[in-house]
Amino acid sequence: MNYSISHQDAVQIVAVQDLLSEFDNKKILSDIELHLEDGLNKLVVDLSRLDFMNSVGLNFLIALMTKSRQSGLTLAVANPSQQVLKLLEMTKLKSFFHLSPTVEAALKSLSDN
Repeated sequence: MNYSISHQDAVQIVAVQDLLSEFDNKKILSDIELHLEDGLNKLVVDLSRLDFMNSVGLNFLIALMTKSRQSGLTLAVANPSQQVLKLLEMTKLKSFFHLSPTVEAALKSLSDN
């Protein structure tokens, strides 16, 4: 499996290994939605194990952003690599995401909101 979901307090933490498959990304989104139904309305996407991201991964992050706006989900992205940051900057999407250098920093920022 290329991802794992854990919980800390009322926050889902989704650690992804790759985001290169539309099919796998839809499965991740589906699992996140199941946890939303359980009342876990804060989400940290941990990219620390992500070596590379292309447009498929970018579409995943955009889908999460859209879902967060529709459902009241509070979203943070943790551990983005320089390659991911560059991709977000090139596509002018960087300002749409709350980016944190670590999962711990993302959790703290979510608890402060």
